Amino acid sequence: MTVVLRLVVAIAVALLLLGLWQWLLGGDLAGGFAEAARLLFLFMDVGLVVWLALLVVGAVRGWGRGRILAAALVGVLANLLTVVVVGFVQGGAAPWAFILFAVEAGVAFLVGAAVGVLVVRGRRP
Repeated sequence: MTVVLRLVVAIAVALLLLGLWQWLLGGDLAGGFAEAARLLFLFMDVGLVVWLALLVVGAVRGWGRGRILAAALVGVLANLLTVVVVGFVQGGAAPWAFILFAVEAGVAFLVGAAVGVLVVRGRRP
């Protein structure tokens, strides 16, 4: 249950931050939150899956907050590497914009993961 709660809190906070940022940039609240969902789920998807897998491993092994936050950073870095490779393989698809989107989503996710780790208390063995 801790894994699911941490993931939900991290995604909710990341969506809130990205939505407010996009609203500030674009001036449209609904459009800002739609863009936030697009950024998070298209440009942070690999990182979310990596973090979820590491959250499960951490729950089984009884990791503390520091290791779980380090796992979130591993997810962000794995995601950024994936976006860089895919962006350059696609060639004409503006890889620098993809990298910027991945960095925006990654920073919002890291803040969300930190909030999730601090708010949701894990069970220690």
